[in-house]
Amino acid sequence: MLWAFLDFCLGGIDTPIKALAILMCMDFITGVAAGYRTGALSSRVGAKGLMKKGGIFLCIIIACLLDMAMSMNIFRGMVISAFAIIEAMSLVENVDRMGYGAYIPEFLRVRLKQMADEKVTVKKEEDKSGKS
Repeated sequence: MLWAFLDFCLGGIDTPIKALAILMCMDFITGVAAGYRTGALSSRVGAKGLMKKGGIFLCIIIACLLDMAMSMNIFRGMVISAFAIIEAMSLVENVDRMGYGAYIPEFLRVRLKQMADEKVTVKKEEDKSGKS
């Protein structure tokens, strides 16, 4: 009964959903390993990561409902693809944090550094606007 409900909500348990679920599991496992290796393992960070994974599935449900409402098949695929790319990049970032960055191609390392710098800049701007 639970699988039927998930099947309906997610628009089917097909290959894209399975691939995203595998990427999410791998990201979580490598995130835990990276936290252990760097000495920054925290249940709070892990719980936050799991909440984000739940939010991803919520976004897929919303996209599936939009597709049903408009009799289209576009939003679900776009949302799954976008989150799969994000999960893959997070996986590469975790591998780098684990100390295996030498195996990551240089162009990916440069792009990850740019993304991390942008994330820090946005966070600083949010902190400044929140304290005002």
